[in-house]
Amino acid sequence: PTDRYFTNVAWAPDEKTIYMIELNRDQTDGELVEYDAKTGKKIRTLFAEHDDKYFEPCAPIQFLPWDSSKFIYLSRRDGYNHIYLSNTDGKLLKQLTKGEWEVFDIIGFNKSAKSVIYSSNEASPIQKNICTVGMNGKHSVIGNATGWHSAKLSNSGEYILDYYSSPTIARNIDVC
Repeated sequence: PTDRYFTNVAWAPDEKTIYMIELNRDQTDGELVEYDAKTGKKIRTLFAEHDDKYFEPCAPIQFLPWDSSKFIYLSRRDGYNHIYLSNTDGKLLKQLTKGEWEVFDIIGFNKSAKSVIYSSNEASPIQKNICTVGMNGKHSVIGNATGWHSAKLSNSGEYILDYYSSPTIARNIDVC
């Protein structure tokens, strides 16, 4: 269709299907749609979201490395950018993060702990911290909770290089 925007494209783990968000021209309605990668034919719409002012999907879905039938998705459904867990049938299973704060981005996964590593301002609105949340919704800040943090995750997801600074710390790098 020429009356839509296509964004946030993601491959399924088996590489047989592609998922993307389709937005209307006004960018008030969006749908997560699954397509056949070989034929390009639409398979189904998994879910739809609406915002009266502006719907802005910021990241593609990411499949759980330990369960390819489930994925996480960042959404402002409750007014703040948070992590939602859904399955490939389009069923919302759980909102993993919740509160009056923002998830900035998904850094990766800790496969052994079955958790998501992300950055947010949940500790303070003027900070960016590295956090983890399990599939049960239990979340915590990783490392030093002061300042502005950026992280590089190891391949296993068990270690983080945490680069940060604050008004009293010029620059520091921790291994967490």
